[in-house]
Amino acid sequence: MALLSKHLEKINFQDKHFVGTITLRSEEIRLPDGSKMALGIDGGHWILVYQKDKAFKVYKYDHDEKKLDVDQKAGREKDLLDFKSHIEYFFSHVQTQDLVTLLPPHGSRSEK
Repeated sequence: MALLSKHLEKINFQDKHFVGTITLRSEEIRLPDGSKMALGIDGGHWILVYQKDKAFKVYKYDHDEKKLDVDQKAGREKDLLDFKSHIEYFFSHVQTQDLVTLLPPHGSRSEK
């Protein structure tokens, strides 16, 4: 089974034209460490919803401004490291058959 990271090697995530959400296809699926994640990308804006056990965190990152919010509060350096670590773990451990990609409806803000 192919890891997602093998499919992402040629994707430029700074590309302002990619918009969508990558998430697990089912509530029953977890990553090897027991976590669940969904990653939304809208150009330079990334949102990561991270769940482990009963704890949720929502990371909102603006690539252009290099600004991170965590649960609607300004993120710190440790939060940025956690955010990057979670994304790296997600890309390195999720199997492609366990994912769905959700694209925005045609005519969304990003397509104008």
